[in-house]
Amino acid sequence: MRSAPCFPVLALCLLLLAASATGCSPAVRGSMALGKGDYAAALANYNEALADNPDSIYIRQRIGLTYFTMRDYAKAEACFRDILSRAPGEPNALFYLGLSRIGKGEGQAALTDLTRFRWPFKYYQQKFVQEEASRLLTHPDIAADEAIADLQDALDKGREEQRRFEIESEHLSY
Repeated sequence: MRSAPCFPVLALCLLLLAASATGCSPAVRGSMALGKGDYAAALANYNEALADNPDSIYIRQRIGLTYFTMRDYAKAEACFRDILSRAPGEPNALFYLGLSRIGKGEGQAALTDLTRFRWPFKYYQQKFVQEEASRLLTHPDIAADEAIADLQDALDKGREEQRRFEIESEHLSY
């Protein structure tokens, strides 16, 4: 005697799994909203996530990045300073604090701080940001938006160089 096909049971299980998986966390919804440029929704979702997890540095960073993206540099600065009070030396917060200060018009002071930027175990990110900050200090008339973009590019190039270095180091260890 043949057993009944299990397809209907499997289909029901998959349907139930899909239904339960559609509810994203507030942090994920915040990131999706930020990606779409819906800053109000991003902030609402991140704040909901923060209420559920008040010690989360990650969520605080996402809130700061949302304000930064909105060019509300004063609120972004406050967020990144709050992160640094909770996690001193946190590299992303240090970097975006500097960029926020540049956006607020404190370019020379922020660039001076970024020449001393530290990112433990990420030599190239650190090096590229420090060098770009030093270069920008010699151009005090550069627009804030341009300085911010140049520093973001430097960090991205540093990440890429760091990734190459880590891959090469991994291959050499075999």
